Amino acid sequence: MGKIKVMDSHLANMIAAGEVIERPSSVIKELVENALDAHAHHIEVSIEQAGRKKIVVQDDGDGMDEEDSTLCFTRHASSKLLDEYQLFRIKTLGFRGEALPSIASVSKVTLYTASEDGKGSKVEASEDEISREDYARRKGSTFEIKELFYNTPVRLKYLKSDSTEVASCLDVMQRIALAYPEVSFDFYIDGKKSFSTTGRNELLETIASVFGNDVARKMKYIHNETLEYQIEGYIGKPELTRATRYYMITLLNQRNVYLPKVQKTLIDAYKDYIFSSQYPFVILHIKAEPSLVDVNVHPSKKEVRLSSEEILLDLIKDTVKKALQEMMSFHDASIVTPKKKEENISLLEEETKPETVEIYRPRTMDYNQYVSTQDIEVPTLKKEENGIKKEEVTPIKETQKEENTIKNQIPNWKVIGQIHQTYIVYEGEDGFYLMDQHAAMERINYERFQNLYNSHYDIVEPLIPLTIELTLGDMRRLSEEKLLALKEIGISVELFGPTTIRILSYPTFIDEKGMGAIYLENIFHDILEGNKVDIKELRRHVIATMACKASIKANDILSIKEMEDLLKRLFSCENPTCCPHGRPTVIHFSTYDVEKLFKRSGI
Repeated sequence: MGKIKVMDSHLANMIAAGEVIERPSSVIKELVENALDAHAHHIEVSIEQAGRKKIVVQDDGDGMDEEDSTLCFTRHASSKLLDEYQLFRIKTLGFRGEALPSIASVSKVTLYTASEDGKGSKVEASEDEISREDYARRKGSTFEIKELFYNTPVRLKYLKSDSTEVASCLDVMQRIALAYPEVSFDFYIDGKKSFSTTGRNELLETIASVFGNDVARKMKYIHNETLEYQIEGYIGKPELTRATRYYMITLLNQRNVYLPKVQKTLIDAYKDYIFSSQYPFVILHIKAEPSLVDVNVHPSKKEVRLSSEEILLDLIKDTVKKALQEMMSFHDASIVTPKKKEENISLLEEETKPETVEIYRPRTMDYNQYVSTQDIEVPTLKKEENGIKKEEVTPIKETQKEENTIKNQIPNWKVIGQIHQTYIVYEGEDGFYLMDQHAAMERINYERFQNLYNSHYDIVEPLIPLTIELTLGDMRRLSEEKLLALKEIGISVELFGPTTIRILSYPTFIDEKGMGAIYLENIFHDILEGNKVDIKELRRHVIATMACKASIKANDILSIKEMEDLLKRLFSCENPTCCPHGRPTVIHFSTYDVEKLFKRSGI
């Protein structure tokens, strides 16, 4: 007799529940997504004891008739996916028909639903038992989930603490609310309202409801599109950073998904503006034709596959970098909080004019408002045979200013002096400014070296070729196609033994400061993993390292003239606000904040 047997429906549902229903937040996600697919305008969710005891999800959507109210608990029964063609053009959040039977297999479910006012059903489902009776209610559905994982004690045992599970439920609700600003949400924890949204389709207002007004006032609206993709959302100003990637939220066709390449692109776009250990705050809506998206690659649909992904990545990077350049500003010390009357400014008024979010009292100072019309002396390079030997200073004529206005704007700041031989104090019209002399010089040297190396680079053939040891598996993956990719960026290699390759040539800038072997190993790793080698990004990293080594350091004593020249040279840069590692070059202390600290009258 054969060993293979068909599983019974209960066992199959238990296995599916292991993939789909991991914790209370998974239940909330599945039920809320069903409500959204049912065209709900208002959704209310409540949990008790972190969802272990009870979860209630109530909506005003389409509801279900008598037949559907019981059929929905049958595995692979769905109203959202009817044929193979629709599988490749999925427009709903759910489509597999596994969520409700999986939930019912590990909890006690009561459903109250009606497809029209007055005539409805009450259905009780638990494991394989389903009972139904007539029940009068308004159009919509209410799910009550009790005793989650009561029949799977191992799963129940390995749930996290109540605070962790509540945080996970809150996270799911917040991200769905950000994905659907046109739907109103209420979320209750043990009978107390945690947060709510209005459903007025105002994304900035939803951001304020979820993360607070202070975050919302530091966000800038972005929008752009190609034939394949459209992006829209809000990106945080450089001062609004976090220590984790948690706040880089990507919503694809209103579905919260993890897009690692998109996250890397966002980080790359912010590289010149934030510190390397910090991550930007981004709420990004991505719209794509459903045929470009494959959402059927993960049990809980957390990850997707995209066609023409490079187009999307270029669109995001260009749009974000342009927006960051437009809101370039110096960091404010933010010593005190804004006046309370400014906390009540309507976020809706800002959303109607997304390009002017700065109507809030800013936490950054726009350096463009402090402009001098005097000529600036910009350093140029004088080369000698052995490399760069010294700088020459060439004045910019008045006619040149029209070509690049940002680079030629210099603030009317007066030098006050140097603190701890590290920081320079300048007095301005609205307070004073503290410059980090090393960070400022890093920015100057970075853009100077960048102009030198980005225009062209030479190829060097070392007298003694570098060698790199690889594994047998890596050697098998080193195909002709990958070798050609290396050659395109100026790296020529040959096999030198079963697990060794020899570097015959490479770009000269790679070996600056003796870092050639390290950079080349990183390049080979990217090539073998199938990643695209970005030669510009590699140059940026090398140049940033060179700029740091070549800059003045802390404890270097400067004269008044040198401090004035440093200010002029900083404002000859494209981005004078940050060093190439993202640290601020200048911190602003406003007169208002200083007077507030000293409790001056009239404040």
